Amino acid sequence: MQIEDNILRRYDVDSMNLVEAAFVDGPLADAMSAAPSVERRKDVTSEEFVHTYRDRNRPVVLEGFVSHWPAVRNWSFAHLAERCGTVKVVVDSYTSARARETTVAEFVELLRTNVGPGASPVYLQEWLYQASCPDLAEDLPELDIAQYDFRRNLYGDDASVSHQLWLGQQGGITRLHQDSYTVDVMHAQIVGTKRWYIMSPDAELRRNADGEPDWSAFRSSPDFELMQFDLRPGDFLFLPAAWYHRIELLTDSIGLGRKALDVKNLQKHMHQRMAELLGLLLNYDEVSRTHPELVPVLMARSRILANRMNIDLSNLRP
Repeated sequence: MQIEDNILRRYDVDSMNLVEAAFVDGPLADAMSAAPSVERRKDVTSEEFVHTYRDRNRPVVLEGFVSHWPAVRNWSFAHLAERCGTVKVVVDSYTSARARETTVAEFVELLRTNVGPGASPVYLQEWLYQASCPDLAEDLPELDIAQYDFRRNLYGDDASVSHQLWLGQQGGITRLHQDSYTVDVMHAQIVGTKRWYIMSPDAELRRNADGEPDWSAFRSSPDFELMQFDLRPGDFLFLPAAWYHRIELLTDSIGLGRKALDVKNLQKHMHQRMAELLGLLLNYDEVSRTHPELVPVLMARSRILANRMNIDLSNLRP
């Protein structure tokens, strides 16, 4: 079986712990503080966005781009608890030992009470609010600059529109990763502040002759290209497909994540989709052993996609 040589792309527990430790107090800690800021812009036209950023795969923060949204003007955690309090959600879904079902109101109360020594920040990840609390969508208008999303052509409107809310507590961290399926990342900050660290998709961390991670070669490569920035309410991030990113919650935070598939990435998108499905089908025991936290998330995503595409999972065709 082929093994990925680039440690950054090996999403087993040991590899992710290794990279995260390097950021926290290891060989990447000083690089984080010295990292330059990503480009920040105001008043970018749709045409300029396409030619300057999307076509060139350049990340950018559009300051105040969604500050007019009702969500940015009116939302708070209490507001969401009032509107969607009884909706069932899964908290800390990326950690199997901590994942549990609760309601939005219970999660908001947990944010208030989960304090003190030994308390780990709680996180509600990938809340597909359009299915469970669709009235929220009116406060999060669609964006003209995101309408190039080719997933509608592949999966249909219901399956492709899978915008996610991310609700988390101060101190929460999303470890360095690339988003799946070669889709562009778009993130609108609604409440609070997040600090992002992003890195070129060409960055490679490999082992040296002694079998140890070669941090020196990694950092000295022109592909390292580490940048950082804070995302504040009303700000909008465009992060091209395959860029690595790591996120720290500087305050309690609410953000909207949405994806867009550029047609130029269609072949890679389909290859990754097939690789994931074939891995789950043909090598389930192995991938569940090496990726115990990730496999339940992938299974849940696949079930949601099948449901939104009206696929009968009990009906196989020869």
